[in-house]
Amino acid sequence: MKKPEDEKKGDFSVHLRYFRFRKERPRLKRKEESPIGNPGNETKRKFLAMEEIFHRLGYPYSNVLLDRIEEIEGGESLRATKMVSANEFFLAGHFPNEPIMPGVLTLEGMIQSALVLIHESFARGILKVFLRRVDRVRFKRAILPGDRLEFSVKVTAKEERIWKFHGRAQVGEETAAEADLHIQLDFRGVGFEI
Repeated sequence: MKKPEDEKKGDFSVHLRYFRFRKERPRLKRKEESPIGNPGNETKRKFLAMEEIFHRLGYPYSNVLLDRIEEIEGGESLRATKMVSANEFFLAGHFPNEPIMPGVLTLEGMIQSALVLIHESFARGILKVFLRRVDRVRFKRAILPGDRLEFSVKVTAKEERIWKFHGRAQVGEETAAEADLHIQLDFRGVGFEI
């Protein structure tokens, strides 16, 4: 004689009800199947692309301060954003218990925005860029963790190999910093890259 527990294990109607229930439930997707993609890989891809841009321009800075390029207008202006989080490496000692983004890194974000704009203006060739001068630097507001920092640069003049930019860093509608940048371009090689 079969025990009642054995009947339950061998009874197909119990298993069919179980599978029918599983079919009706929406299947959970893995991260790889997500329609918005894996955000970690997307961010990594963006940083690698930015590092390639800086490498092509011969710019040795290893930390990318731009999270996203929002808009490029005809090689004349660019808007980029950076979300300042509380765990940024530069906030650790600047200043203890009152973290503020250093002014020099705000300026660096403007410079990197200008370099991306230069990169978009030249389709071929290897360039060498130098920061020649920074004029009229003004810091008007502290940039704190949690702020959405927007960098905007605009070409004001092009003289032979010197490009002049006006850069601005904004938090919302408030201007946090602004400066005039002079960047020198030298062509190291023109032609097709393999």
